[in-house]
Amino acid sequence: MTDTIWQDENSAYAQGTLVLDLDTTLTVGVNFVVLIDGNPISSNGATTGTVEWAPAASGTGVVDQTQLIINGAFCSGTHQVTIELLASTAYAEPEISLTSASIDGKALSGDAASISGTSAYSFDFTGVPAAVPAPSVFSHGSGSIDLYFSEDAFMGNAEFDVYVNGVLIGLPQAVHAINSLGQSQEFILEQNFAPGTTYQIGIDFINDAWAGTQTTDRNLYLDKATLSGATITGSSFGLYGDGTQSFSFTEPGTSTVAGGTGVAGSLTYVGVNEGMGPNAPQNDPGVYGTNWTYPTDAELLYEKSQGMNIIRLGFLDDRVATDASGALSASGLALLDPVVAYATSIGLKVILDDHEYGDYFGTELLANTTANTEYDTFWGNLAANFASNPNVYFGIMNEPNVQTAGQWAAVAQGAVNAIRAAGATQEVLVSGTNWDGAASWYSTSSDGTSNAVALLGITDPDHNMVFEVHSYPDATGGGTSSATSTTTGVDRLQAVTQWAITNHETLFLGETGGTTSATSLQAIDNELTYIQANSNVWQGVSEWAAGPWWGDYQYSLEPTQLTSSGTTAYNQPQMTQLDTFAPTYTGSAWTA
Repeated sequence: MTDTIWQDENSAYAQGTLVLDLDTTLTVGVNFVVLIDGNPISSNGATTGTVEWAPAASGTGVVDQTQLIINGAFCSGTHQVTIELLASTAYAEPEISLTSASIDGKALSGDAASISGTSAYSFDFTGVPAAVPAPSVFSHGSGSIDLYFSEDAFMGNAEFDVYVNGVLIGLPQAVHAINSLGQSQEFILEQNFAPGTTYQIGIDFINDAWAGTQTTDRNLYLDKATLSGATITGSSFGLYGDGTQSFSFTEPGTSTVAGGTGVAGSLTYVGVNEGMGPNAPQNDPGVYGTNWTYPTDAELLYEKSQGMNIIRLGFLDDRVATDASGALSASGLALLDPVVAYATSIGLKVILDDHEYGDYFGTELLANTTANTEYDTFWGNLAANFASNPNVYFGIMNEPNVQTAGQWAAVAQGAVNAIRAAGATQEVLVSGTNWDGAASWYSTSSDGTSNAVALLGITDPDHNMVFEVHSYPDATGGGTSSATSTTTGVDRLQAVTQWAITNHETLFLGETGGTTSATSLQAIDNELTYIQANSNVWQGVSEWAAGPWWGDYQYSLEPTQLTSSGTTAYNQPQMTQLDTFAPTYTGSAWTA
């Protein structure tokens, strides 16, 4: 069998792939020409438009085959394929068979044919527009505007940078929506927009291309920008050459912030851990409502009223998947999906926290194992389930601790790859091994690696990844007792903070917490003030622990007398303290 890969000369900006399977029983090669819409294609850089297919002699009656892979701008419209046979000294009447044809993996029916002589055979096919990627968040903040882009593609996709008041935000973004087809791709720009403040948004087209004709011109279009669903005036324009165009908007409200220990609003996210989803792992999977539960609407509304804008929603993967294969459970999603949907509908971000400590269906996750491959499948399926909700983030594992740092980096990379392969572009939170401890970030594993070194090798094609660490100010650092020093919490965060500054990484404090003792409360206050002062690398915090059933648990953030009828809910001291750091807290009492 001979496989010849043909490439259209415009394959660098191809938007579709046509595959033709041909064979012959003749023992000498057959010459032919393939034309698309009347234009001869070229092969591997050749520009003659003629390709000689000359497989080695294989004996009478043996079929020689070739597969032509033709990349081109086939994303829409009807196209004609023509195959012309050429006479040769060996065959005045050459013969080949077209056995099958497909476009982007979809078989074309009725196109098989036997072709003989020097006549031409033609058939038509209709291209299908490529799907527009799901909305993506490329920065972080408590407020947001939605940017909608499209492009004229030529020799690659249009790319752009975004500036807010002259400051570059995030990394360059690429557009995949075709303007001529009426497609539009959503990008969500999150920032800590202050009420009553006017902002100038600059769109910089950074890779213009032009080859002299209308069809060989790369352009970028800002179709519109919206704030709370309303189109912002002046936010629709085309960019036909490198450079920046701008529009402005004013964030609604008046410029006031809540008082508190620190500067309210300097952390992007402040929230809580919902810890009852992973409850009673010894009864796994257990019975919902008996062994474990998710937060109620009233609890989520209460947390929103206290200025929280994110929750870390714990779950066990074998309460969401049917088995170790990674297939999702319909009954598991029936419990999880409504909680996520409601939380995001009221303005909370949701971190899906697989709270399994490095374990998957009873097997420790290690690099290059069957369990690891199955885990990748699980995360790919779960990410696909939530890919259309930009307010859902993916916390791939809580506190792995058996794996070396090198092993865990490989496992985490597999999960990141699976999430991106599923088409999900939201933020991924990567934890470290050794219980994800901030204080042990530089501790060496048995293979000589540390989180500080090994995790730097993890890559994310969407550049939307942060590192999650945990740190409690009690004596052991494990969150089991009262703090004995008011400075311990800050001390344990300093090394990882410097690591993030040096390596230009972003951190999220996924767990911290304390009791109601004066020392513990002051230790937490100092800790949160410290990360707030270093918010250039600290994205935010989710404190442990909220949710029902905690009873008199010493770290509980669950209010007393919380009901769904709108009566006053009385804060725990830890929540009253957390309020002062929340970006959106207004001091309002909770009502349903």
